[in-house]
Formats: sequence, C-alpha cells, structure tokens
Amino acid sequence: MAKRFDATDLSICMVCLHLLANGEYNDGTDAAEVAGKGMARIWGKDARHLVPGGDELGYSTSDCDGCGDRDHGDRFTATALIPKR
Repeated sequence: MAKRFDATDLSICMVCLHLLANGEYNDGTDAAEVAGKGMARIWGKDARHLVPGGDELGYSTSDCDGCGDRDHGDRFTATALIPKR
C-alpha cells in the first residue's frame, strides 16, 4: 500500500503542543495568538495536518518547528502528516 502522506518529525514548544492537542492555551498572555499566527505563516493550510505527539524532548535552544518561536524552552514531539499531491 502506497503512503498517502509525507510524515515529518517536529520539535514544538509547549504552546503549540496545547494548541494542537486541545485547540487552546491560556496563560493570561497572548502566547496562543502569537503561536497561532506563527503556525499559519509557516504552515499555511497544512497546519491542519500537524499532529501532537507529546513526548518530551527536553530543553532546547532551537526555534519551535510549529510556530517559529525563538524562545528557549522545553520541546515536545509532533508530526506533520502532509497529504501527497
């Protein structure tokens, strides 16, 4: 059976993890709005194909693969399942 999706492993921040898993994140700041705009900018319509994994990757100084946030912090697994065109 041929694969219908291209799978890409991602390293995402806590805010993206919550947005993907729960559709929301509320810490009293605009973090969720900023992350949502970042995901839309980076992934466009393909953002709907991001799937949270949730496994902890630990502290990272790399940008978030989900929203592009440059803040250092804990990262978690996610996968981009982009349909083959």
